[in-house]
Amino acid sequence: MNYAAADVKKLREETGATFADCKNALSDAATWDEALKLIDAKRDKKATKMQVADRETKQGGIFSYIHHNHSVGALLELNCSTDFVARSETFRKLASELALQIAGAHPVPQYINFEDVPAEVITEARKAIDEDASMARVPAEKREEVINNKLKKTLGEQVLMMQPWVKDETVVIGDLVRKVIAETGENIVLRRFSRFELGK
Repeated sequence: MNYAAADVKKLREETGATFADCKNALSDAATWDEALKLIDAKRDKKATKMQVADRETKQGGIFSYIHHNHSVGALLELNCSTDFVARSETFRKLASELALQIAGAHPVPQYINFEDVPAEVITEARKAIDEDASMARVPAEKREEVINNKLKKTLGEQVLMMQPWVKDETVVIGDLVRKVIAETGENIVLRRFSRFELGK
């Protein structure tokens, strides 16, 4: 598509991508939406590469959020590979957003990733789905797929990385983290969290 310098600037502001990536996306795309998709695809590829890289993530920090009326709060440990990234505004902003999410999300997150859900919880949820009357109408060859989809939907509500962001429900928390991984060029890991609610 034809584009001007102002378009590159706008795409950078909207996506946080590098000048070169924005320029390439606008050159390769036929429309603005397609350019956004190209940036997202490149970011996902970069984030995946960082997540599978075998680098230690022992830097980072402990972060917190306390609601203005002091009735609810969250504490978390967020890790990265270098002190440079740990001190960056991008990393600290992500930590703040995660703490706010943990404190304010409904339902309250119980697990960080789907892989953290205990086997007995999955077994119990699977049994409940399997015994549901609506499953009788599902053809045998589709049954496993339907059960797995329902499991992800049911238990996914309790998994932090699968929850919609409280500030923008079109964005999933896992994607928010992956965006920062791509921006910083380092893997970022939420190690643990705790949520506190007054009287509970």
